[in-house]
Amino acid sequence: MAVLTTDGISSTLGQYSGITASDIITLLKSSAAYQNETDAQNKISTIQTQENAWNAISTQLTLFSTKVKALQSNDTYLTKTATTTDSSIATISGTTTAQQDTYDLKVDQLATASSINGTQASNSSKTKLGLTGSLTLTSPDTDSNGNSLIFDIKLDSSDTLNTVAAKINALTADSTDDDGKTTQGSHVRASVIDNHLVLTSTTLGAKKIGVGGDADVINGLGLGTGATTTSGQNSKFELDGMTIERDSNTITDVVDGTTFNLNKVSDSHVTLSLTNDTSKIVSAVQDMVNSYNTLMSTISSDLDVGDPTQSNDTTGPLVGDNELIQLQSSLSSLVTNPTVAGSTMNANSVGISFVDKNGTLGLDTDKLKAAITNDPTAVKNFFYSAKTTASGLVTISSSGYSQGVLDLVNKYLSGVTGALTANKSIIQIKTDGYQSQIKDLNSQIKDFENTLEMQKQQYIDTFTRLDQAMMEGESELSYFTSSSSALNSSSNKS
Repeated sequence: MAVLTTDGISSTLGQYSGITASDIITLLKSSAAYQNETDAQNKISTIQTQENAWNAISTQLTLFSTKVKALQSNDTYLTKTATTTDSSIATISGTTTAQQDTYDLKVDQLATASSINGTQASNSSKTKLGLTGSLTLTSPDTDSNGNSLIFDIKLDSSDTLNTVAAKINALTADSTDDDGKTTQGSHVRASVIDNHLVLTSTTLGAKKIGVGGDADVINGLGLGTGATTTSGQNSKFELDGMTIERDSNTITDVVDGTTFNLNKVSDSHVTLSLTNDTSKIVSAVQDMVNSYNTLMSTISSDLDVGDPTQSNDTTGPLVGDNELIQLQSSLSSLVTNPTVAGSTMNANSVGISFVDKNGTLGLDTDKLKAAITNDPTAVKNFFYSAKTTASGLVTISSSGYSQGVLDLVNKYLSGVTGALTANKSIIQIKTDGYQSQIKDLNSQIKDFENTLEMQKQQYIDTFTRLDQAMMEGESELSYFTSSSSALNSSSNKS
C-alpha cells in the first residue's frame, strides 16, 4: 500500500481556511496516481508470492533430484552384507562387483614383516655418533620390472640415532609428483628402542632388508655382525580346499571384488559369506517415493483453484501456471511409466504405483524385494543403465527409469546463470520474468510517487494562498469595521 505522510505540510496550514494536513492526505488518496501506485504495489506482492512459491518448488525438486540420483549409484544396488562364523580368525568384504557366494577358509600361517634389530649403538639416542659416510638400504620390494631398489643415506659426524632414524624414515613411503608420477619408497621403517636401531619392513612376506655402505657406519649403527635379522614370511591358507600363499594378510587377488582378512592361525575352519544387501535399494526407492509425494503435494496446493461456494475460499499462488501444470502432468506420467527404454520391467513390476485417487505414490516393498531376488541385475538396469568408455570414467550414454525422471527435472532446474534464454532452466526463466515485472512496476511506482509529490505541493500552495487571502480579507474586514465604528461615533457627537 502506498504511504503518504504530512512531511512538508506546515502545522499552521488551515488556520483560516480550515483545510488541514489530514484533508490534503485524503485528497491525495482519492487521486488516480495514488490508486495506480497501490495497484502496482499489490501486483508486486502477488508476483513475489508467486516467485517464492516457485523457489519452494525448486528446493523440493532439487531434493527429489538427489533421491532419484541415488538410484544411479552402484552402491545402492550391489552393496554386500558380509558374515563370518569367527571374526577372530578371518573376515570377508566385497565391492559392488563381488559375487554372492560362501567360502570355507582355514588359516595355516600369517604373513609377517622382515626386521633387523641392531646392537646398542650409543648410551643415548641423542648423542652424536661421530660417523661419516654412507648407509645403503636395499628395499624388501622390487620395482615394477623386478629390479632391486637401493637407497643411500648420508651421515655426518653430528648425526645421532634419532636423526639417522629420521633420514631413513624420510625415504620410507611412496611419493607422487604434480604430474602424477609415483616414485617407490624404501618400504623400510626405522625406530630407536633402548638405544638400538631397529629396521622393519612396512610390507609383509618372505622378503629381506639389505644393509650396506661404509663398514664404519654399519658397525657404528649396530647393524653389523652382531645384529639380529628376522625374516618375514608369507601367509598360507586353504580356501575351499585350495592351498594358497600370499605376501599379505589382506587377500584381494584370489576372488574378484572380494577381500579376505586373515587375523590368526587356527586349526578350525571358518565359513565366510557375501550376500547382496537389498536394504539400500529398498530404502533409496522409498526415499524417492516420499520425496515425490511431498513435491506433488506442494504443486497441488500451488495450483488449487479453490471453492467459490465457501466463504473462506482461497486459491493457490500459481493457479493456472502452464509450466507448473506441465510439470505436474509429466512427472505423474513418468513415475508410473509402463515402459522404460532398454528394460523389460516397468514401475509396477518393482512395486511402484499410485495408491489412491489423489495420485499418492506408493511402494510395495515385498514386490521390490522379490524382483531383486529374482534378478538383481535386471532391477538395477531398469532404474539405471550406462554405457561408458573402456576406463569406466566417462559415460557415453545412459537410460532407465531414473534417467527419464532426471531429464524432466533438469529442464526445470539446470541452466547456466547469465546464459541466453534458450539455455536457461524453466525455473530460471520464470524467476527472470518475475524480476523483470517487479522492476517495471517499481519504475511505475516511482513515477506515481513523483506525481503524488507534485500534487501534494500543488495542494499546499493552493491552500496556503487561500489561507493568505482569507487572512488578508479578515484584516481588511477588521479595518473596515473599525473605521465604520469610528465614523458612527463622530456623527453621534455632532
